[in-house]
Amino acid sequence: MVSVAMDKIVFHEPVFVGDLISFWCETLRIGTTSITVKVTVEANRYNDPNEKVLVTEAQVVYVNLGEDRKPTPIVRRAV
Repeated sequence: MVSVAMDKIVFHEPVFVGDLISFWCETLRIGTTSITVKVTVEANRYNDPNEKVLVTEAQVVYVNLGEDRKPTPIVRRAV
């Protein structure tokens, strides 16, 4: 898989040196050859670990590539 696009990147708050950063992902769509994921980034502030703030959000599109580097169908496996 390779990332081919980032859409709707929103920077809500700055990140400071010493902040603890967490990334959260949610699958929005699984297509034939691509997956769209929402990425949310939160920061626990270094001076107040109980303060959690939303700092960034984005949507990322990944495309599944074959050995020939062309889009290839995503194989879904039973869980």
